[in-house]
Amino acid sequence: MAIVIKADCPGCGVVRLGASDLTVRVCTDDGSGTYCFRCAECGSAVSHEASTPVCELLASAGVKRVDWCWPDDLDDRPGGPRFTHDDLLDFHLLLDHDDEEWSRQLAASTPEANSNSNSTSTST
Repeated sequence: MAIVIKADCPGCGVVRLGASDLTVRVCTDDGSGTYCFRCAECGSAVSHEASTPVCELLASAGVKRVDWCWPDDLDDRPGGPRFTHDDLLDFHLLLDHDDEEWSRQLAASTPEANSNSNSTSTST
């Protein structure tokens, strides 16, 4: 006998799915889980948060389980001062300009430009 799983589609309401129609995704870093499916009626991609017991129940019913983790570089923080509200406003004003000044200022602010200017200034 095939297992029928009822799930909620935001557009269609309750839909009936088979185990092969869903995927359970579990984050190995924090244990959070979701189940996702594509609604057969409207075609929408749907994802819902799910507790650990719900994830385990779905997996035991034959739903494919995918374990994932956050990327390692997520904790990497660049050096330098924090980005402030004033920086954001300045950036917004730079984006609003329709000339080459913004591109020149952006290029000059990169680490490569700074190292090139340092090597240029030491060679003269």
